[in-house]
Amino acid sequence: MNYWGKRAGDLISALRRPAVWIPAAALAAGTALFWTTDLDVTLLRPFFSGEGAGRDLNARWPQMHAQPWQALNDWGVYPAWILGGGGLIVWMASFFRPRLERWRDAGLFFALLLIVGPGIVVNAVCKPCWNRPRPHATTPFGGQREFLPAWQPGSGASDASFPSGHAAMGFYLMAPAFVCHRRRPRMAASFILLGILSGVVIGVARMAAGCHFPSDVLWSGGLVYFTALALAAPFRFGREKDQ
Repeated sequence: MNYWGKRAGDLISALRRPAVWIPAAALAAGTALFWTTDLDVTLLRPFFSGEGAGRDLNARWPQMHAQPWQALNDWGVYPAWILGGGGLIVWMASFFRPRLERWRDAGLFFALLLIVGPGIVVNAVCKPCWNRPRPHATTPFGGQREFLPAWQPGSGASDASFPSGHAAMGFYLMAPAFVCHRRRPRMAASFILLGILSGVVIGVARMAAGCHFPSDVLWSGGLVYFTALALAAPFRFGREKDQ
């Protein structure tokens, strides 16, 4: 009984941390806003030409291949691949190069977060399970499928709007913040800002192509953030074991 009481106390203590409840509150508020208004559709209208059904995607979404959106679609994921892949290389090399041992945990964390966050949680679990129609496939934008709000499962033809995999790769760039937040909080704040900006900009590029709703982008950030928070906990970055 004492064990479970302590675990419950630890959980309550963790939920009271600003790093948990502030992002959770932001996600809840954003989701409520998208559910109770037509903001998900409204924010996409500047990218939509107004052309009806029967026209090809390029006619309905003229910004699909325009710059800088095309470049962000093509190249925006590579910084995440570099960070995650570099982390994996550092982790493996640390077993042969003693001077890299201090970076072993950070390298493993970067690699795991890339695999588990954008890889498993976003692309392998949420996309196929929720099957949300992409904007270009929905009736408000000349498609045939019904618009569905975030977290409402779809059916029928396979689709994968929720959440955005590309945006998740942008949000992933906040990963270093979870390594240095105790020792260098200002640097950590900078990485959080970098990840948010990267995720939002890449998300807008995907919106311009008619591939994602704003709520898809919002939840890409939330899923990557909370996955990082959970994965970082066992490493105890900045605590006594690292000193």
